[in-house]
Amino acid sequence: MTRFNLRVLFSSLCITVITAGFCMPSISLAANPIRVIIDEDGAFESSYALLVLALASQQDSPPVNLIGITTAADGESYCNNSNGYPDFKQALLGNFSPEEGAIDRLTQKVLSLAQYNQAKIYSGCDESTAMIAVPNKADDFGHLIPGAGRTRVRFQLPFAGIAALKPCLFHKEFVFSQPDLVCWNEFNRTFRDETFKYVLPKVQETLNEFKLPELDIIEPKKTASSFLADSICDAYRNNDPLTIVTVGPATNLARAYVKIEKSPRKYGCSKNIKLSDLGSVISTRHIGGAWNENKADSFDQNGNYRLNEPFPVWTVGNIYFQDGSHVFGMHHLPFPGTEFENIQTGEHKKAFNSLNNAEANFWIDAPAMDKILNSGIPTYIVPLNATNFARLQGFADRIKDNPAKCATAPAQFIKKLQLANEPNPGVFVYDTLFFWDTLAVTSLWNNFVNFEDFHDLEITTLTNGDPNTVTGQLPAKELFRRDIGNLFRLGRVNNPVKMGLSVNPASGDPDFKTTIQNLVFGLVCTSQK
Repeated sequence: MTRFNLRVLFSSLCITVITAGFCMPSISLAANPIRVIIDEDGAFESSYALLVLALASQQDSPPVNLIGITTAADGESYCNNSNGYPDFKQALLGNFSPEEGAIDRLTQKVLSLAQYNQAKIYSGCDESTAMIAVPNKADDFGHLIPGAGRTRVRFQLPFAGIAALKPCLFHKEFVFSQPDLVCWNEFNRTFRDETFKYVLPKVQETLNEFKLPELDIIEPKKTASSFLADSICDAYRNNDPLTIVTVGPATNLARAYVKIEKSPRKYGCSKNIKLSDLGSVISTRHIGGAWNENKADSFDQNGNYRLNEPFPVWTVGNIYFQDGSHVFGMHHLPFPGTEFENIQTGEHKKAFNSLNNAEANFWIDAPAMDKILNSGIPTYIVPLNATNFARLQGFADRIKDNPAKCATAPAQFIKKLQLANEPNPGVFVYDTLFFWDTLAVTSLWNNFVNFEDFHDLEITTLTNGDPNTVTGQLPAKELFRRDIGNLFRLGRVNNPVKMGLSVNPASGDPDFKTTIQNLVFGLVCTSQK
């Protein structure tokens, strides 16, 4: 049995690693720890970010202080009794209860690996729901097949509410006969299945192995957005800086902003306060979005939008449309081999999702991100441009090769999870992916990301957008999430927004991979008998 030694030395900093010695980028530590709330969506790698924050908060001289966790209802885990869960997932749940498989309990189990009980979990589930009659059988465009009937299903709604749900009701995957129902983020179906197959059993296995009790830190009396609103106003009232980091769809934070605008005094703010006033003590950071620095990828020499071409060019996002499904990955749009002749006409026009530069977190609830970008509160974005350098590959093997240093529950969980789906990979093999969320949180106290001024940044939602894009050219009745989540700049707004397009690798590290891995290794793998 081992216990954590949470003294991780980050002095000026030259670190000698097992394979090579090099200097870390400079680390700027505030006089007081950075107070942080993380809003997470239950994705496999968000568990790494949770552990990193929890462990860093327990250091002798902590760079951060994790004061709260909020869970997203529309990310890569389920809320109970919603979107077809648990009815369609009983087989995957195995011996786990529906409560254990839902996002709040899963988050609690992950934090229990670090035995971090200094922050409560506030749920984003059930803040906004609707019952929708879904076709039992439908054609390729979601039209009810006569005589098939409908089934009423309870859904968790995004920031824009049921209006944002309606455009996807025709989609052929949005039918009751499917394994589950998640509307526009139907590509998340497989990701959520991976959570049941791997994340849930591996975290429980590790808790059992280290004989660690599951903490009791879920706060049932306050919702995620109410906790965020309370915390924001409390920080402002006491001049106590606070950073909120979202590593999934930013639904909860956008709802918190609206609550403060509508009832500021209820949450502890003054009657006439504006969101922009809060920017003196509040800042937010988000993993999400993707920025295409090459305009020629989107527009030809005559200024025509290139995604109207039969074979559009490579995009920098991570979602594309193939054979009637939204799929995770970086590909041409549509996927090579897709018949395209009539895809921009008639009914096919509805089904084609160009999604230029779309990234999953921003795409799922783009109106929420639009609210945040235009809040007047300082916003820092860590897009795919930066996270593509933060590679996970080989990290589990490094843990495996250092059994004495890594005899900790967090390290062993990461090793088990990262290698879990190698024999039979699903959508992805974890070991080939990235420290997406972890880069966002560690950039709070490390000079890892180079942030640039993007004061005029906008995001395409259900109704707005760059008029040169497909979205800008479509009448509302034909709009089906085309280019939703696309980031663009037209000089129309002026907000305190910065985006990090590049990273700062340590001296001797050619690609940043070792830099990020060394920091995480130092946190999760330092142990003593």
